[in-house]
Amino acid sequence: MDRFFVITNENRDPGQKLALQIEDYIRSNWRQCDHVSVERDSSPDSEEIMRIRDLPADTEAVIVLGGDGTFIQSAGILAAKAIPMIGVNLGHLGYLAEVDREKITPALDRLIRDEHSITDRMMISGTPVINGKECGCFGAVNDIVVRMPGSRVGNFCIEVNGTYLTTISGDGVIVATPTGSTAYNMSAGGPIVEPGSSMIVITPICPLKVVSRSVVLSADDVIVIRMEDTGHRRGLRAGVYFDGGGDLSLCPDDEVIIRKSEASIKLIKLNKESFLEVLSRKMGS
Repeated sequence: MDRFFVITNENRDPGQKLALQIEDYIRSNWRQCDHVSVERDSSPDSEEIMRIRDLPADTEAVIVLGGDGTFIQSAGILAAKAIPMIGVNLGHLGYLAEVDREKITPALDRLIRDEHSITDRMMISGTPVINGKECGCFGAVNDIVVRMPGSRVGNFCIEVNGTYLTTISGDGVIVATPTGSTAYNMSAGGPIVEPGSSMIVITPICPLKVVSRSVVLSADDVIVIRMEDTGHRRGLRAGVYFDGGGDLSLCPDDEVIIRKSEASIKLIKLNKESFLEVLSRKMGS
């Protein structure tokens, strides 16, 4: 690899110190490198985010410094460019980070020598339909969540491929990718799915029913989540979140259509540690 770009979380890398060290090291090996520092909740039209959007397509590797949140944010922006990415964990669990902070230099050496493999991770996309009109299409690496505000309870009708599946009464619904199965989905009691697989997981959030399970579907299935009118709470709205972001809301009879995205993210893998080994190590920490 010859052309690199570093994205660093300014809260976890004060003064961009680590990003600058990596950039200097790569350049000292006669390769090209640049970097940008971002905030976790940077505005989509900020100068920093626009620099990431405008990355040349011939960039061979993006190195992301931070936690899983920074990696997911960056992956969502870069998915359309299909540029391989690798994460350096400066956070906590870091399921998506391939490299620990103390192992950065040997990892850079292996990237420069092309001693790596590349794996694909599926994404999902969601199309909100509000007042009968589609309101754009938004991608997600981890999950799409429909959730009530505060402690309110909503009713959510779920259809799969045009067939009624169930109605969930509770705080909301998580629709997760295999990559996102170790995030909010896992916290809500959903199953952990091998991240390289191709499937979609639906998990209720704090359901009122004593028995309410997650459902694992094929990646080819199309899911519709429709907010139902409970008849006794006017002005009730649910928020729709794509990897934790977004400010769209659903009123009764509005819906979001979720399917596998045409885009995917490409992860650089340096070691032969399996997902189960990573899972065991992270859960034991």
